[in-house]
Amino acid sequence: MQRIGVLGGMMDPVHLGHLHAAKCALDAGVDRVLLAPCLHPAHREKPAASAEQRMEMCRLAAQIDPRIEVSDIDLREGTCYAADTVRLLQQRHPGDGICWILGADKLPGLAQWHKAEELFSRCEFLVCPRPGYDAHLPVHGARITVLEGAETAVSSSAVIRELRGLSDAEDLLPRSVARYIAENGLYQPDWEQTLRKYGMKDKRLRHTLGVRQTAVELAWLHGERMQAAATAAMLHDIAKPLPLKDMLKLVKRYRLKLPEELLTGENLLHGPLAAAIAERELGVTDGAVLSAIACHTTGKAGMTRLDKVIFLADAIEPNRADYPGLAEMRQLAKTDLDAAVLLSMRRTQEYVLARGLRLCGQTEQAIQDLIKQKEEQS
Repeated sequence: MQRIGVLGGMMDPVHLGHLHAAKCALDAGVDRVLLAPCLHPAHREKPAASAEQRMEMCRLAAQIDPRIEVSDIDLREGTCYAADTVRLLQQRHPGDGICWILGADKLPGLAQWHKAEELFSRCEFLVCPRPGYDAHLPVHGARITVLEGAETAVSSSAVIRELRGLSDAEDLLPRSVARYIAENGLYQPDWEQTLRKYGMKDKRLRHTLGVRQTAVELAWLHGERMQAAATAAMLHDIAKPLPLKDMLKLVKRYRLKLPEELLTGENLLHGPLAAAIAERELGVTDGAVLSAIACHTTGKAGMTRLDKVIFLADAIEPNRADYPGLAEMRQLAKTDLDAAVLLSMRRTQEYVLARGLRLCGQTEQAIQDLIKQKEEQS
């Protein structure tokens, strides 16, 4: 006979607090722990992430230990009650003991749970201490074991606050889960809907989603904030659908002071204008994100790592038609961000000069700055 621990709830998102509780249950003698996100939790608001997304986040989180598994037991229609879940688990795993893992904050109301007497007869409870709650509170009829050392103050609401501040919540989330969240735009404003309101068509939106995918991957590889990269990627082309005359009206309205050469065409102007829209109209306040949006086409001297991530992601995203140097840039991007950015700028320089045009001054400065940095490093 095995002892199976069940850790239920919304898992919106699953976080290190959940994993810590699972590990403590394993240390206490449970043979395996099931992470069981529920479809419709009792007495809770609807989850922000879909059931499929929450299941996938749990799968990623569970990779830390083969004894932690993911179960779809609570992805059933109707309100999920623990008594029904335990009964179904006993049908799936006859002869095994079921241990329900819960926080001490749930103990005061445990006796009022749905079909409490039936639940108490079917399983035991493993209680994780919580700040401000008595983990040893007796509940008549319930078999309770306190998981000493399992105390944690991590909560999904705290995680979401960090994510909305464009942090990857490194102390609260597995990094693989943070990456999935960034790749799918979870717990952020609905930027796709916003882009459509600003006139973005399907083809440009596909490009934007490709930039987000690539930007998050580059951020993952090079130690940059993935949520910040995702947000910058989603907003980098928000001004692109506007004709030049409308762009210039916004420049005047926002009182933007830009080099004259940026005012000559949509291609150079849409970056800094997108940053202004993000800040003035969409409430984006992260300076690094605004900088990356503003210089994603031209580059600039003193580019930050996030600047480079967005610049390069825009150039190499998977929907880009092939052009000279693209395959090499994609390969370089995995190991040397600076070299890949420099190669991209040099290809642009060759293209512009071959047509008898003048390269943007900001791009020239960016090229010289990157060359100087590489010389100093060698």
